[in-house]
Amino acid sequence: MSDEMILVTGVSGLIGGAVARRLASAGRRFVASDVVPPKGAAFPVIEHDLADHNRWHDVIKRYGISKVVHAGGISGPMLLRDQPARICDINLQGLIGLLEAARIHGIGRIVWFSSITAYGNRSDLAPVDEETPLHPTTMYAATKVAGEALLAAYHLEHGVDGVALRIASCYGPGRTTACLIRTIVEDGLAGRITGVKDAANQSRQHVFVEDVVDAVIAALDKTTLSRRVFNIGPGRMQSLDEIVADIREVVPNAKIEIRSDGLGWNRFGVGPLMIDAARRDLGFEPQTTLSRGAEQTRVWLERRRSLT
Repeated sequence: MSDEMILVTGVSGLIGGAVARRLASAGRRFVASDVVPPKGAAFPVIEHDLADHNRWHDVIKRYGISKVVHAGGISGPMLLRDQPARICDINLQGLIGLLEAARIHGIGRIVWFSSITAYGNRSDLAPVDEETPLHPTTMYAATKVAGEALLAAYHLEHGVDGVALRIASCYGPGRTTACLIRTIVEDGLAGRITGVKDAANQSRQHVFVEDVVDAVIAALDKTTLSRRVFNIGPGRMQSLDEIVADIREVVPNAKIEIRSDGLGWNRFGVGPLMIDAARRDLGFEPQTTLSRGAEQTRVWLERRRSLT
């Protein structure tokens, strides 16, 4: 393991950045990439537009890459909604370029990120496992379903060793896109009430970024895998009342108001992701309570504010 060279894409994002920091703290060899590299990173970062297929070959050969954590891409259905073709370019063309380079250069494990949104909207909130049919309702979700199919086909036909993690709503220090927990914390610190849009037959399933990283590292290091896709989430649904109560433990002024024009993201028309397979094969078990995750989010927000 010590001789492995790992590539982490999307290092400016929430999960990619957290994975890179974990690898750095463990003293592991890796190089990071992003289309806009973060300033002042404590590890090597290269510039890479994911849709540039030639760049994959260049990076893999130049750095001797043996494994990849592919966290780069459009990170949610709230982004580029008026540019569907661009979503496909980044999420699918980027993945195709990586898989083809992996096939040609014979690199090892690829950990890629799918999403809870791949399940679409179901008629009930019964638990869903990895065998539940996928019915994407957004372009973002469609790229995740298509990406899973590509990953499986490259494995079956060409032996490329890839695994997809279907992630629930990931939050924590570093998330800058629409996020219920960060927004409630941020508004509470500023003395504002957070407007939230709610609906029947919708679930909330928030998982802390460091718990997701635990699953990533396990998927990266596992010698053999019994399957090519795993659900990663809290393993249950969380109510708004629970979320707000836990946030108030660390931000007493946190308050929400249900409004039709409130924040509508981070809720899904699907029941709880069953995480039995991840527990069994990856040793995955969410460790971070909502209150502890909100506290770390608060600390990060306060640090950012002190630097501006």
